[in-house]
Amino acid sequence: MLFPSGHRWLGDRVRTDPAPESGIIEYEMGYGADEFGNVLTGAFTGEQSDYACEKISTHHWCITQAGADFAIEIGVSEKPPRRLGLFVLPVLQVEFQMLDTAPDLQMKFLQRFHQYFHKGGG
Repeated sequence: MLFPSGHRWLGDRVRTDPAPESGIIEYEMGYGADEFGNVLTGAFTGEQSDYACEKISTHHWCITQAGADFAIEIGVSEKPPRRLGLFVLPVLQVEFQMLDTAPDLQMKFLQRFHQYFHKGGG
């Protein structure tokens, strides 16, 4: 998505690894690392969710799904913020490592992930 200024929306900055068999997907997101962790371990993987979240280390988690061969590791690192005039926006590098997960389950997960992590209006 482009803004009228011609700048791309941060959510469009997606890079899948050039070797898809590696199972790595990366995003740049407008979150701080702690804020991201709070959303991930909150309703996204809470009691009402099909997904469970295990914290591996600071800013590193493993997401599983009960009854399915599904495991995704998520790691994040903060990048320098973007400055737009007086606005300072956080930038978070998010890496997904797909671990023995079928493509249809990956797509279902990523669709749900985008629904929960979408910011903004419009």
